[in-house]
Amino acid sequence: MDDFIHKQSPAFLAHMLRRISDELVRAGSQWYPEVGVTAPARTTSTLLVLDDRGPLAVTEIALLLRQSHPLVIGWIKQLAALGFVETRSDREDGRRSIIALTGEGQSEVQRLRRALVTMEEASQRLMDEASVDVFQALVAMDQAMRRKSFLDCLRSPHG
Repeated sequence: MDDFIHKQSPAFLAHMLRRISDELVRAGSQWYPEVGVTAPARTTSTLLVLDDRGPLAVTEIALLLRQSHPLVIGWIKQLAALGFVETRSDREDGRRSIIALTGEGQSEVQRLRRALVTMEEASQRLMDEASVDVFQALVAMDQAMRRKSFLDCLRSPHG
């Protein structure tokens, strides 16, 4: 079948990235339960950052993941409903909430890390098929947009 978007220009980069992202998340969401991971696919980075960095405030998680505060709050609610994280008041600032992994959350992270080995291998095979290290290319694009926002690129297309 003809793919309309394939015939378009790089102006449709966001569309292609979203399409690919949605497919990767959909497949991961279907596969994770097969390997014992029950956390929603989009929440796994939150589990990993809490495992790597320890208990954190929502704003710290959002900054580390470079995602919006409301999005991270939604992920935390999903993870809390599954018993993977708990929220407690910050001892130094009672107005601030700290998010921490529970024992079950730590077990989920172990299952997730095992699954990510296969996820990495499958992702690498896709990139090999494309004959380009897409991940490194996206890292480079992300870094470029941190130096000069895409909005600034749009406003000054020749410089």
